[in-house]
Amino acid sequence: MTDTPKRKWIPIVLVISLALNLLIAGVVLGSVLRFKGSERAGPPGFGPALYYALPKSERKALRGELSGLRGEGSHRRKEDFSALSQALRNVPFDPTAVQALLEQQAQATADIQEALHQQWLTQVTGMSDDERADYADRLEEVVKRGPRKHKKRD
Repeated sequence: MTDTPKRKWIPIVLVISLALNLLIAGVVLGSVLRFKGSERAGPPGFGPALYYALPKSERKALRGELSGLRGEGSHRRKEDFSALSQALRNVPFDPTAVQALLEQQAQATADIQEALHQQWLTQVTGMSDDERADYADRLEEVVKRGPRKHKKRD
């Protein structure tokens, strides 16, 4: 009968591995507990709060009315990225051209946001006094609940 020598380093490696696994699990669990429901997160963004407080049917209608703007904006952004890529490659580099592209993109974003504001205001203006009061209550709930976790799209 042959006796195999015990390898004393195997239990040490297993203990170190277990310690590392517990350390990682503790960090993950601590992070989840620390940030879950944290009041430091603050209220949601103004636009998302206004949107999520609307009744689901009105959110759907708003998305439908603005889908054309999104498609047009997407095509424009694709062209802007292409122009930006070219401007970054140009030798000599022209920061004025890049600045113009950045300003153009900022204006496009502002235009879309203005359209959103107008559509929202049109919907709220069409509400009765009771509907607006209910909407204000839902808005307070959305703000109290905090930012959404982007798990699903309404």
